Amino acid sequence: MRYLVDIRLDGKSRLYPIDADNETQALERLKLRLPPHQRESIIIDSITLDPATIPNNDPFGVFSD
Repeated sequence: MRYLVDIRLDGKSRLYPIDADNETQALERLKLRLPPHQRESIIIDSITLDPATIPNNDPFGVFSD
């Protein structure tokens, strides 16, 4: 799944798309993307699933005659 992680870093808001299995893994991968001196100073505003990556399946299945 793809997570959209909205962070504040040095007073600027940034949005990062991250491919991960869960929110914890998404945060770990985000920290690996950032330079070492910025990893501890980030403020996480929100973590959401990217709506484009959610499958649009019918929960009851598809029936045909």
